[in-house]
Amino acid sequence: MASTNRTEHLGLCSWLETDKPKRTDFVSDNAIIDSVLGLHVANSDIHLDADEKARVGEPIKLSTLYGTGSDTSLRLNFSPKLVIAFKKNSPMYESSGNNIKINAAVATPGGSTGGVTVSGSLISFTQSASPSDGKLYNLSEQYAEYTVVSFR
Repeated sequence: MASTNRTEHLGLCSWLETDKPKRTDFVSDNAIIDSVLGLHVANSDIHLDADEKARVGEPIKLSTLYGTGSDTSLRLNFSPKLVIAFKKNSPMYESSGNNIKINAAVATPGGSTGGVTVSGSLISFTQSASPSDGKLYNLSEQYAEYTVVSFR
């Protein structure tokens, strides 16, 4: 006789001492287990994919950029959702004659404060040669050191 009882949640065989297990019981139980576990493992609502695991495990990447004196860029191995860049040991902005010299910027793939842009995994930094609308972007001054905080 096959299994008299079944488990509560998956309906697997739960034999009594007097039951005589049959091969079909094991095949049926294995099919149930495979189906339930397969659906569970494939459920993206409760499991993280590789990109999500990286965001959780390492949500921020700190980089150092050394200015070149002209526009420059930094390529990451991921596409950041948010970037904050600033010149070390400098105010966020400072007066430069009738203009404002901007030493820090915030950027997202959808837009920025100016001076830094994000396109996929590429972050671009602007070094203004002359003012535009009273602004000088100073995000790649020659020999200057910048900190770039990139959020996954």
